[in-house]
Amino acid sequence: MLVWNHLKKVAEILEKTIYQLKDQLLSKYLVSEIKHPTIKMIAI
Repeated sequence: MLVWNHLKKVAEILEKTIYQLKDQLLSKYLVSEIKHPTIKMIAI
């Protein structure tokens, strides 16, 4: 619940909805994982 409250405050400051903020954060995370994966895959 603490994370949700924090997202709500940040969303209000940025004048966005919580869902827009969450979507933006997840999108940035996925792009960074594609560019620089934290778990390397090895071809067998």
